[in-house]
Parts: sequence; C-alpha cells; structure tokens
Amino acid sequence: MTNKVKQMQFDFQKDDKQKFLYFDTETTDINEKEIIQLAFLTDDSKQFNMYFKPRGEISYKAMSVHHITPEMVEDKPYFEDAVFEGQKLRDYLNQLAQEYIWVAHNVEFDLEVLGKVGVEIPNTICTFKLSRDLLSVDQKDEYDLESYSLQFLRYYLGLYKTENRENNFAHDALSDVYFLKDLFEYLVREFNLDLEKMFNITKAPLIIRNMHYGKHSGKSIKDIQREDPSYLSWIVDTWDDKPDLVWNVKRVLGDSG
Repeated sequence: MTNKVKQMQFDFQKDDKQKFLYFDTETTDINEKEIIQLAFLTDDSKQFNMYFKPRGEISYKAMSVHHITPEMVEDKPYFEDAVFEGQKLRDYLNQLAQEYIWVAHNVEFDLEVLGKVGVEIPNTICTFKLSRDLLSVDQKDEYDLESYSLQFLRYYLGLYKTENRENNFAHDALSDVYFLKDLFEYLVREFNLDLEKMFNITKAPLIIRNMHYGKHSGKSIKDIQREDPSYLSWIVDTWDDKPDLVWNVKRVLGDSG
C-alpha cells in the first residue's frame, strides 16, 4: 500500500464514524434472501466469519455460487439466536453500524439481507458502483468492462498478484472480503477518492455505458447518440421500467447538449 493511501485512511479515521468495515453476506436465494453466512474485516483488525441455519431451503442455484450446502449449516444457530462475545449478534452488529462505514460489492443487496434480520447500517460505500463509475474499456469512457464482478476485477486489475495468499479460503465469504478490501484500496489510490465522492457515487444511479436491449443492443449509448438520437429520446419517454438506463441516457444526451 502506498503512503498516499495510508495517509488517506488515517484522515478518514480521525472520526470514529470514518472507520471502514468490509463485509459480505451469503443467502439461501435471491428472492427470500435469508442469511446463511456473514463475514467482515475492519481496518483496525476485527475479523468475523459465521454461518447460520436458515428456516427456508437453500436453492441449488445459490449453492452453485457460494457452495454452502444444507449439511454445512445444519448444526449452526438461526441468526436471531446467534451470540458473539457474550451478546446477541444483532446487537453487536448494530453497534458496529454506528462505529464504521460499511463497504460491500453491490451493497444494496447486503443491506436488504441484513435489514431483514434487524441490522440497520446508516453509512455505506458500494465498490460495485464505484467500479462501474470509474472503470471503462477505453479512455473515452464509452464502453463498460465485460464484467464488474468482484472476482473479474480481482484478475482484470491484477490484484491477485499482490494479495496475501493466506487469506484465500476456498468457497468462503471471508476470502471475498479480503478481495473487496484490496479493490477498495486500489480505487482509493488510483482515483484519489475522498469520502464525499464515494458517498455520492454510492447514492447515485448505476452507471451504464452499453445498451443491452432493443435494436441497438451491444452498442454504447454514446454511439447511439451519434447515430440515432431519436431512439434515445424514445427510451426516455417510454422505458419507465428501466430507471437506471433512462438516467444514463439523459446523462449522455445532456453531455452532448
């Protein structure tokens, strides 16, 4: 880590609410989103990794992603019964929510998961949104990367070359938390990010550069603006079910004006 990043992190931590907690959740599926694992890591050396028994079933699709089977969590506590360091886990996490800025990749998903079990987190940063905002294929900022998943970025940015291999645990959310921390520090360093900018990007709609629908699928929105601007105007007027895309179309149209 460079001195620049160390100094930036020190500045962030002058206030107790400006400490970072990197976290990841795993769930039964993408519908019920019942938590079965939570892992986190903090800049001041807290580390946590716990599994939970769900009341519902773990979908096969979810198992194919996180590799957590019903047998692995059969003897684990339900989340509401979980205890950590002598107190209810929910109370402990809510305490941490007041002390740290929580960082996750696609943080809205994880906030929903924890909100379902009574954990409310007021200050968050989304590295998925940061990555989509800051990283593009070309310097003209016209095309999205092939993927913005955490594992894709780990290899695309070469972060795997300098990571601590001892923190790479097969099929475990804690490994993803270490990868997440590496990505966060890379983005802070390379783009000179401050808290205000990261909060603003996290709160804003998702940056989309490529069209994935309709007759211009595969082209960049900027390409379409040059070739067929009336199509973009039509999207703005009619595609109410895709608010993020409409926001990005308006952004391109506004830039061109």
